[in-house]
Parts: sequence; C-alpha cells; structure tokens
Amino acid sequence: MNKKLASLAVLLCIVFLLGAIVLTKPYVNRLQCVGCGDCVKVCPTNSISMVWEKAVIDIRSCIDCGLCTKTCNYNAIRRAK
Repeated sequence: MNKKLASLAVLLCIVFLLGAIVLTKPYVNRLQCVGCGDCVKVCPTNSISMVWEKAVIDIRSCIDCGLCTKTCNYNAIRRAK
C-alpha cells in the first residue's frame, strides 16, 4: 500500500472514531433551551457553558453522566440515540 493510501485510511479511521464519540454524547436543542443555566450548575466536569444565553456542551470533556439531561426541565438536552 502506498503512503497516500495508508494516510487516507488512517484519517478515515480517526474521523469515524471521532464521529462515534460525538454521536454518543448529549446535545442541546437550542430552540428549546431557555437559558436557565441549571445544566451548567450540575455538570461535574464543567463541560456546559452558556453562549448567547443558550447551553453549549463541550463534548471533549463531557463524561456522558446524564445529569444535564435529567436536570433540564425543558427537555432541551437530549442523549444521542
């Protein structure tokens, strides 16, 4: 296998693995988020911040504990399926 093809194969594996990680993390439906900040308060890894009065989850530090989804009274934070 030549170097370009090997590099492409490695890159595709990395993209696939990152995609799999992203698909398992919770996400914020910004249309439903009211900006109350309850999720920010309960996040044990400080992975949630408020941007333009809406919650944003940093998937790099999120440990997928589910506290944010349980805390959100507006169902704005959901688990990926």
